[in-house]
Amino acid sequence: MKYLYVLLISFCALFANAQSPEIYSRVEIDLLGKDINLLTSLGIETDHGIHVPGQILVTDLAASELELVRTAGFNTKIRIADLKKDYLEKLANPQVENRDASCTSALVTPYPTPVNYTYGSMGGYHTLSEMMAVLDDMRAKYPNLITARLDASDTIETWEGRKIQYVKISDNPDSDEAESEVLYTALHHCREPNGASQMLFFMWYLLENYNADPEVKYIVDNLELYFVPCINPDGYVYNETTDPQGGGLWRKNRRDNGDGTFGVDLNRNYGYFWGNDNNGSSPNPQSQTYRGPSAFSEPESRTMRDFVLAHDFVFAQNYHTFSNLLIYPWAYNNELADPSLAIFAKLFTRENKYKAGTAIETVGYNVNGNSDDWMFAEGGANSFTPEVGKTGFWPQPDEIDALNRENVWQNLSTALCALRFGVVTDKSETYFSSLTPEISLELFRYGFQDGPFTISLSPLTGNIQSIQNATHNVNPAQFEVVSLNSQVVLNPAIQVGETFSFLLTYSNGAYTQTDTLQKFYGGKDVVLFGEPADNLSNWTVNGSWAATQSTFVSAPASITDSPNGPYPPVTYSDVQLSNGGLFIPDGAKSPQLRFWAKWDIEPRYDYVQVRAVGTEDKARCGRYTKLGSGIGAQPSGEFLFEDFQPEWVEECMDLSSFIGQNITIKFVFGSDNGDERDGFYFDDMEVVYTDPTLLQTVIIPLNGFRLKQNEPNPANEFTTIRWENGGNIQGPATLLVFNALGEKMVERNLQLSGQTQIQLQTAHWPAGIYTGQIQTQAGVSQPIKMTIAH
Repeated sequence: MKYLYVLLISFCALFANAQSPEIYSRVEIDLLGKDINLLTSLGIETDHGIHVPGQILVTDLAASELELVRTAGFNTKIRIADLKKDYLEKLANPQVENRDASCTSALVTPYPTPVNYTYGSMGGYHTLSEMMAVLDDMRAKYPNLITARLDASDTIETWEGRKIQYVKISDNPDSDEAESEVLYTALHHCREPNGASQMLFFMWYLLENYNADPEVKYIVDNLELYFVPCINPDGYVYNETTDPQGGGLWRKNRRDNGDGTFGVDLNRNYGYFWGNDNNGSSPNPQSQTYRGPSAFSEPESRTMRDFVLAHDFVFAQNYHTFSNLLIYPWAYNNELADPSLAIFAKLFTRENKYKAGTAIETVGYNVNGNSDDWMFAEGGANSFTPEVGKTGFWPQPDEIDALNRENVWQNLSTALCALRFGVVTDKSETYFSSLTPEISLELFRYGFQDGPFTISLSPLTGNIQSIQNATHNVNPAQFEVVSLNSQVVLNPAIQVGETFSFLLTYSNGAYTQTDTLQKFYGGKDVVLFGEPADNLSNWTVNGSWAATQSTFVSAPASITDSPNGPYPPVTYSDVQLSNGGLFIPDGAKSPQLRFWAKWDIEPRYDYVQVRAVGTEDKARCGRYTKLGSGIGAQPSGEFLFEDFQPEWVEECMDLSSFIGQNITIKFVFGSDNGDERDGFYFDDMEVVYTDPTLLQTVIIPLNGFRLKQNEPNPANEFTTIRWENGGNIQGPATLLVFNALGEKMVERNLQLSGQTQIQLQTAHWPAGIYTGQIQTQAGVSQPIKMTIAH
């Protein structure tokens, strides 16, 4: 009866607001002890936003939807009271570009912005007419690579009399060749314009690089790529009309439902398990997830149905925003439709790092009547839904370029997997202490088309005397992994720290790619400093920074700026290492600061910085930093953390500019008098570098021998180390434990026959991170990392 009561409320509340313009807010919904399916039963769309299963959902809600959520007993917090007002304020005061060339980041993608790519008049996004004009411009500039605009259906029009249009990119675009086909779509939901902008970006990338990039040429010459940039033109034009500067939040199409409400969710209107339940879609015409009166009731979904059935698409990418996700079937139940989908998704998200999975694995609930399930089950396509970005439906103009670029590889690799395609991975180490190192490569075949591959290594430096098994000719099955090992002979006169390099050549018979592999003779990773960050014994505090046991990466605690709740307004505080400084020696290679972090900080106004203090005091950039706005408490143009990162991530910051200096590390927090949030947490910090003058210890694996993680870990007064000797290793052995500076703390003789554990007294050890391993005449065990906390 409770669900029936809630549904009755939802129909009444939503209908009461059917005709009045509503304020949309960004809302944090507390899910502790709650079932997210209760939200979906209210007709709330929960497949966009930031979702931490069992904890919170941050999403954009109309005022009537917010009322429903609160009436149903959910605790909520308003993050942005008026999304349209906030959007326009940010548009009038643009933030500086998030990154610059001095900050290298694993999340920065290498694809340059195409020369012909343009920004539209609608907050940086194209109106429908501007979008169509871009397609016309592509045809005018590259008539031999792209068709003119074509109607996806000769007969079907939208409710307002529009046709859904598409173009095709191929080497003979105006001919229907016997080539595999790939589909890219956008704007099922008309408030998600970045799906279209990234598509136009990718199309220009293909056209402009056709004669310059052999990989692009291979794709265009051997596939027919279909692009449908706007599946929901009526809704898109409606948003243009109501919000010409951008920020319109209409989601559905413009069907007149006959009861004073408008619109059907096109991504709940496809025919595979349409209307399976009232959680994965809604029967309520006012709901954002209204599925329509029947499967394929809408002209837009019927157009796409007929279009897909008229083709033989190998893959389909149906672009949406936002959540940084890649979702694949099934959505209507908890099952994985086919294991290959997960394999492809791991490749597609290699660069943008989107979380990939089925609906239940990503958004935490089931959806029915969506495009992916139908395209996979009845259209024959391996279908995916990318949810681009995480800042909202209308990212600011300064964000568009990065969001476009982060999806280029996803689009390229989708096309490549329809062809003969594999990925070569270097599995070997970077630093070698042997004069005869083995270079270990792996080829994983992803592509559907059969055929041979040739992988070869050739020397680029004179200190390589020869390479044995330099060329490998293989013909793997799809999803087969092939190991490719080559033995290198180095010149005996090579010096410790010297580099030796190879040219790696990959060919599938149709195109060839090359890459450079660089290795070092000698070199050893050194942990200069390890800090468990579970107490303040090594820190000098200015303000409220403290250890907290409420959240951590490794027990028992982490360090936060605001341990007792949200941070206060108009506050400055910092916490700085008080160990007298860390000296990064001359000759150190790739010194880095690494730590784990999570945060909730008001964007554009409040901030946390990580600063390295040496001869200069510099804010450091990393994978997740942005540049300050100069608004509120944020310093202008300096690297900092802001916004919402609810799950722990590992941050890495380059310290190369401090080589030869004594430095300390400082975390700085600042807030203005606006929105106060949970703040910043960090854990498990270390400073590491590579010493090229040291020979790396050669680890000869002990077959059947496994050194287990010490218990307890972290340890205080004592810890026990255990091992399994399945290989029946005989003879004397030695347990070695080193501190973070590489100094030997323990050397204990062992007898492996009969002995399976040893207890160490650690009460007198300084708190920090330690490394343990066992050495025998037969080899050395893999090390374990131990944490001591007092």
